[in-house]
Amino acid sequence: MSSGYDPRVVVNALIDAANKAHIPVRNVSIQKLLYFAHASFLVHYRRPLVKGAFEAWEYGPVCRPIYDALKGYGRSEVTAPITRTDPFTGEVSELPLLQDAAAQRHIEHLMHVMGRATPSQLISLSHVEGGAWWIVWNKSKTGATVGNRIDDELTIATFGKLKVALKPPEMQEGLDEATPFAGD
Repeated sequence: MSSGYDPRVVVNALIDAANKAHIPVRNVSIQKLLYFAHASFLVHYRRPLVKGAFEAWEYGPVCRPIYDALKGYGRSEVTAPITRTDPFTGEVSELPLLQDAAAQRHIEHLMHVMGRATPSQLISLSHVEGGAWWIVWNKSKTGATVGNRIDDELTIATFGKLKVALKPPEMQEGLDEATPFAGD
């Protein structure tokens, strides 16, 4: 399999698609939408969308570089693209645009289908019993895991479990966007 794209570049494509569709997105939603975009891209194209790994955190899959890039937003809406900072000079520059037309269409379609889901709905969907997050999260309670890493093979094998209806927000008691990446 190819190695995928810098997750910051993919998130910038998600943010752009959200802005164009007038869909407000916060960092918790971006994390889940990024994971679902990656998972569905793996299944449909048999190659990763995102370079690196997702980790099973309490409120669902998290891509660490995106956590680091967006944690300053807390619960606020994310509207600006992620930038790159040179660690030696401190110079800030823009990241390249996603050039893969299939990946861009995939992201736009995902935003159309799932972009208006609430953070609670996205968390609930990522927590589906038997899904990749659920398996890794529960294994970490009883055995050794490597950084709670959700590997691509497991994501592909369990993707069908994610095809469940999103529950209305009033049925999401106890789920909240106060996540490890909300800055709380």
